[in-house]
Amino acid sequence: MVKGYKGESCPDAIRNSMIPDEILSFTDLFDRVKRKGQWKEITIWRYFMACVVNLPPARHEWPNTRPFLFLHGDGTYELYNPNKHPSNQYRG
Repeated sequence: MVKGYKGESCPDAIRNSMIPDEILSFTDLFDRVKRKGQWKEITIWRYFMACVVNLPPARHEWPNTRPFLFLHGDGTYELYNPNKHPSNQYRG
């Protein structure tokens, strides 16, 4: 598995690209992650899906991935916060 420039996995790079309560567009988050390593674009896209707590098909496709992103209806991303986001979204 290709690592980031600081030895991060792609999910770690996604998580480390955001701060709590920050809301980012797909493009902004993607650009931040892309600067952290040499992952293929498809790898980043798939981890964006796999790491979303409120994307039920992702929970079936990637059952062993621990999700941590909340996807808003407008396509923006935020770190999942159980005190802020609906509790029925995450089952893991």
